[in-house]
Amino acid sequence: MLAFWPEVVSPLLELLGPDDIVEIGSESGKTTRKLLEFAREHDATVHAVDPAPQFDPDLLRKRFGEHFVLHRLPSLVALPAIARFDAVLIDGDHNWYTVLGELRLIEQLALQRGHAPPLVLLHDIGWPYGRRDLYYDPEAIPAEHRQPWARRGISLSQPELLPEGGFNAQLCNALREGGPRNGVLTAVEDYLAETSQRFIFARIPAVFGLGILVPQPLADALPELARKVEAWTVPEIARFLDRLEMARLAMLVGDGGSGPQ
Repeated sequence: MLAFWPEVVSPLLELLGPDDIVEIGSESGKTTRKLLEFAREHDATVHAVDPAPQFDPDLLRKRFGEHFVLHRLPSLVALPAIARFDAVLIDGDHNWYTVLGELRLIEQLALQRGHAPPLVLLHDIGWPYGRRDLYYDPEAIPAEHRQPWARRGISLSQPELLPEGGFNAQLCNALREGGPRNGVLTAVEDYLAETSQRFIFARIPAVFGLGILVPQPLADALPELARKVEAWTVPEIARFLDRLEMARLAMLVGDGGSGPQ
C-alpha cells in the first residue's frame, strides 16, 4: 500500500477529511506511520488492525498519542469493536473468504449505525493474489471456504504451484490460480455482484494491484474525489499500467523465479 501513498492514498484522504481511518494489516508499520502523520495533522484517529504487528506499538503510542489505536485481533473480530470508519485500507489476509467477509461486515456495520459505507482501498487485487488465495493461518479459514494449499512457490507463467522454488514459496498459497472463491479480486467482484449499494470501482494494475471502492453517496457528496478515482478507470491508462506491471513482475520473479512480496 505504501507505494500508492503520494499519488493515490494521500490525495484521497485529503479530499475525504476522515475522522476515523481503519488499516487492516499493518505488518511493519510503514503505511501506518504515514496514516498517523496524516491523522495528527488533521485531528483524526487511525485504528490499526493486525493480530501480529511487526513493529513496537508503544513507540507509536508515545509519538502519536490518542491518534493511534491498535486492535491486536483478526479483522473479522476487530471491526465490530470500532465505532466508526470513514476510510478503510485492506491489506491483511489475502484470500477470498476474509476479504469478502471484511467488505460485507464494513457495509453491515456502517448501515446498522446509520452511516454511509466508507471509502475502501484494497491492496493485492493483481498478481499473485488477485486470483489465488493466501492464508497466513489456514486453520482460521472454515474448511468449506479454504482452497487446497501448500507452502510452495508461485509461477508467473502457469496456474499451478511449482514443485520447488518460485515466488513466496514460504507462504501458504492456494494450489491453483483462478476459479470461484479464489483470490482478493474475486472477493471484490463477488461483493459488488451481491450488494445493493452502488460503487465506483477503480483498479490500478501496478505494484500487485490496488482497488478503490467509492460508495455512490460519497461520490455524490465529494465529486472531486470521485473524479480522481474515475481517472484511474480510463481503459488506455489501465492497459498501459498493466503492461508495465507485467514487465516489472517478469524482472522481479522471472518465469517461476523468486522474490519478496
